[in-house]
Amino acid sequence: MAQKNTMTRDAMLFLPAKVAEGLLLMLVSSLYSHIFLQEANGFFNSINLTIQLCYLILAGWMANAATRYVAEEYRTDRGQKLFSTVSTVYLLICALVSAGYCITAILTERSAYFLAILMFMSYTCFQILNAALVQLGRIGASVAFSLLSALLKLGVAYALVGGASEFPSPVPAIIAATAADGIAGLGAALVLSFPQVVRLRYFSRALLEKFLKYGIPLMGVSISVALLNQIDRILVVNIYGDAVFAVYSNNNSIANSIFTMLSVGIMRGVYPNALRAWREGGKALAKPLLDKGVRLYLLFAAPAVCGLSAVSYTLSDFIFAEGYEAGYPVIIFTSCAMLFMGLTEYANKAYELEQSTTAILQNSAAAAVIKVGASLLLIRTIGYQAAALGSVVAFACYFIITVLRVRRRFLFRVPIKSLVRILSSALLCGAAAFGCTRLPAGNAVRLVSAVACGAVVYAACILLSGEGKPEFDAIKARLKRN
Repeated sequence: MAQKNTMTRDAMLFLPAKVAEGLLLMLVSSLYSHIFLQEANGFFNSINLTIQLCYLILAGWMANAATRYVAEEYRTDRGQKLFSTVSTVYLLICALVSAGYCITAILTERSAYFLAILMFMSYTCFQILNAALVQLGRIGASVAFSLLSALLKLGVAYALVGGASEFPSPVPAIIAATAADGIAGLGAALVLSFPQVVRLRYFSRALLEKFLKYGIPLMGVSISVALLNQIDRILVVNIYGDAVFAVYSNNNSIANSIFTMLSVGIMRGVYPNALRAWREGGKALAKPLLDKGVRLYLLFAAPAVCGLSAVSYTLSDFIFAEGYEAGYPVIIFTSCAMLFMGLTEYANKAYELEQSTTAILQNSAAAAVIKVGASLLLIRTIGYQAAALGSVVAFACYFIITVLRVRRRFLFRVPIKSLVRILSSALLCGAAAFGCTRLPAGNAVRLVSAVACGAVVYAACILLSGEGKPEFDAIKARLKRN
């Protein structure tokens, strides 16, 4: 019971901070649509896309392995071997990516790719160290640095552009992203005592072999996940060019930001506690925490899907520059895809806890093949907006495949009564929000009314049905302690 309470407390601490971070990233997308030319914004998004792909393919395995083992290694030597080993591998990966970007910059004659080297280095550094902060219980530091990074991406770009509109180059955005993640990564390194513990002589070959044994299957997973997450964007930018890609990626970023922060916020409260429970009592202690985590995820993710779908056009038209609202269906499709993606992450935890990651590779590879085929077919027959519909098909298939296979080990379970309460409340939330978007008023009034009305309706339904009582009690208890 104590572990369940700790998990709920951690998740409820992360959630508001992660939602705030998601809103800040939405503001970043909004600002960039107004201050950059559509082509420049699209070019920045394509650079960001390549950086995420490089991270997933080349560094994702190491990030996952470090996250898996950092707590136990930290108890042994305060992370000397782990952080020194990770730092060494990180520098080798950065050297490889730097060479790739230099060649790309020369061949394409686009000098912005040289700056992408530093953007990759800062992004990868912060991603790995932020995950370590969470696993070691430094939740306050993780939240603070994440919010600082989002704020700097907003402020630095605006300052560099000087308040101009239709800026023709993506360079200010690249510098802003580099500075934001670089400062946050430096802060995380100081909190983790890097100056004291990281030395080349502490590099551990045995620990690297342990990482590779756990992480090599995840290299394949990273490639598959990269295709699952990014193939729609790759196809859009290559078929339609930077200007259309700006419309697609900005609308995609709304749902992506909200759901990534939502999923990460809850998972960072769930997984460390589930991992601790697994070490102490195996499946018997860990599975109830995963069950509780999935229910908590649905409690927030279901109304997010319905709410974002209901206000998609109004939201896109309000926050982006003229012309971007044409991509509003992308918000709806991406929300649905992200819901399935989050559920699949919880289903995969059985494999991760048992350190059996080969099955994840097989499942994700199958889903990636489906994604490529579905996206190509839908783009060619319907148009660029349907690329996100390919994501829905792929992630739904990924979830179904994973559930069918992982249940032989163990699978989360959500009570039918809870599922019905959550989904029916979410649908009413969406209906109320959509009704407000029909009001005879401006987009700002419609949007504020829709968000407020949808939230009130959902909260009332959840509380009246009794489904939200555990979370409500946890919030009350925390307020009383404060």
